[in-house]
Amino acid sequence: MKRVFLLASLLAFGCKKNAHVSKGEIEQLTGVKAEKIIVQKKYQLDESASFEDVTLFEAGQKTRLAVFTPSDKGFTLLRQYEWPQLIADPKVFFIGIGNKKSQILVTYGGAEKTINVFDAKEFMQEFTPKIADTASVKVAKIEEKPHDELLSLGKVNYRFNGIRWIPVGSDEIFPYFETFSVAGEQSLIEIVNRGQFGTRVVLTLAFTDISAADMAKKLKLTKDIPTVRLYKPGFPAHKSGGGKVALAHPLIEIQKNSWGKNGRIKLPLFMQDIRHVTLRAVYSQRGHTLEWPSIAAPGVVKDGQGYLAVEK
Repeated sequence: MKRVFLLASLLAFGCKKNAHVSKGEIEQLTGVKAEKIIVQKKYQLDESASFEDVTLFEAGQKTRLAVFTPSDKGFTLLRQYEWPQLIADPKVFFIGIGNKKSQILVTYGGAEKTINVFDAKEFMQEFTPKIADTASVKVAKIEEKPHDELLSLGKVNYRFNGIRWIPVGSDEIFPYFETFSVAGEQSLIEIVNRGQFGTRVVLTLAFTDISAADMAKKLKLTKDIPTVRLYKPGFPAHKSGGGKVALAHPLIEIQKNSWGKNGRIKLPLFMQDIRHVTLRAVYSQRGHTLEWPSIAAPGVVKDGQGYLAVEK
């Protein structure tokens, strides 16, 4: 009898620990009245062992997303997001971005779907029928480390590069921001090639929110590296299509003679109050000079030199 009671107690404790966040907790933590809970799912969103509770609910004629993580006394709210209206036929999925991290994929609408991708903190990217083929949405695994996944929209595959979901070709290099830490003298940028091998690679980082007047207190190299150059605002940089342009912001160029799959670039530097940066690359492969990113798409912008770049 004691064994039966102990087993029942353990089962009850396990169910309680794995229960979803309650309606009352949702209202208390988000500050809004949850009129209807649409879906609740648990998933491990980061490298910690805890399973986050992802909830879609309706409140005040709006659909809302809330992400909670277990705490000693129930749950803690990680983030919330609200759509400006009630969304039709919402569905929640999860998609891996490597290194034991995942993001939340929400689709809604009829034949022409809108897609929103979230992390557990503040990242959000939207795909609409006007800018991407959202009629067919598929998630495909990449059977290699770090085990991230492809988001396939029609004929275009997208892959997360640490900043945005951008189009990816199977034979391209693929620079991935593994670390972008703004911490004064202890700042660090780490970029890993999750794509294919490239030679004579030049990575260009443009710090678009830094002017000449505030550069000294916001950005500088802390180590003399022969393959890294910092150009100050006003430097006559080359531009797409030929000619030169004097940029209003600084940029860093990193050169590598060869950059293989999983090759890592580690750049220690001083950064303070950095909010925006763009990344692009030029490289050689089989005798051809190529650019990354290679096509315009959601998450890809034109930088000050007129080249396609990924914006953080």
